[in-house]
Amino acid sequence: LREILGLGRRYRVVVIGAGKIGSALVQYRGFEERGFDISAIYDADPAKIGQQWNGLKVQPIDELEQDCLIRKPDIAIIVTPGEVAQPIADRLVAAEVTAILNFAPVQLQVPDHVTVKAVNLVLELEALSFALANR
Repeated sequence: LREILGLGRRYRVVVIGAGKIGSALVQYRGFEERGFDISAIYDADPAKIGQQWNGLKVQPIDELEQDCLIRKPDIAIIVTPGEVAQPIADRLVAAEVTAILNFAPVQLQVPDHVTVKAVNLVLELEALSFALANR
């Protein structure tokens, strides 16, 4: 079953956005246990660049494309404000990243060969609200 789901290997993951969600994702140990190795985190905020989380130093966003071409991440996680998510996705596509997990509150436009999975916490909470209200 793990092979069918593609879980029989390890995946290199990068996180873009060193805010609260990005920090939580990088510090969560469960990903590594499941085969997802977070190898880098990027941000544009000079106050966050250089901070260390789980042995990873927050890198300047300006290094994203060059690092991706070298590290060849399998998956990128976008946890940025909505207004910068599409430009970040465009940069990831240019750097040959073909799988994106998007926490930003926007729908990303990417080429057909790129897979995007959106995480919308508000919709999930609304679904739970509906379930509670209709028991």
